[in-house]
Amino acid sequence: MKVSVRLLATLQSKLPEDATGTTCEIEVPPGSRVEDVLGRFGIVDDHSNVILVNGHSPAPHQELREGDVVCAFPAIAGG
Repeated sequence: MKVSVRLLATLQSKLPEDATGTTCEIEVPPGSRVEDVLGRFGIVDDHSNVILVNGHSPAPHQELREGDVVCAFPAIAGG
């Protein structure tokens, strides 16, 4: 099944060369979880990044569906 991965800010450098802008489409086996997809890009969900699936925070160990969009970007602290 195909899902889109969108990596923003400093994470954009982890995208493959054939990515279009900040997004690439990848093929994953059914039952793949958010962490499986992010792991392919060397991204760990350790709360240093904001992770979204279709614009919403994913449930722990959420399985993905065909056409889902996984987005990751660094969490920014400020004041």
